[in-house]
Amino acid sequence: MWRRLGRKGEQTLTDALDNPDGEILFRDQEARADAEDKRRRAAEREAQRPVCKRCGRKFTDQRWEETTGHKRAWSAGDTSVCGPCRADDVAREEAARLQAAAPPEPEDDQGPGRGRGWFRRRT
Repeated sequence: MWRRLGRKGEQTLTDALDNPDGEILFRDQEARADAEDKRRRAAEREAQRPVCKRCGRKFTDQRWEETTGHKRAWSAGDTSVCGPCRADDVAREEAARLQAAAPPEPEDDQGPGRGRGWFRRRT
């Protein structure tokens, strides 16, 4: 007969070596270790998340992927700003482009009915 630490009563040698609670204990420890590892990795990922240099907000997952993806990095624009700041930049550039493409409005500093120069029409 064997007396095991943490057990009440005596056990036979085969019962003591069989250790029926060992696998349950191992699964519980493994689940706790996996949860801790997952929490640690999430904290490390958040610590590495870039911050916008203009407004100070952290990048969203989508914007972070845009700035780090090899194929998308060319179209991501300024990689140091977050999504809303990038959208503001794009809107500002678009407005400037449209304003530059629009024809200038003529300035009418002469009164109505007045002709121009020497050859004006007499009424």
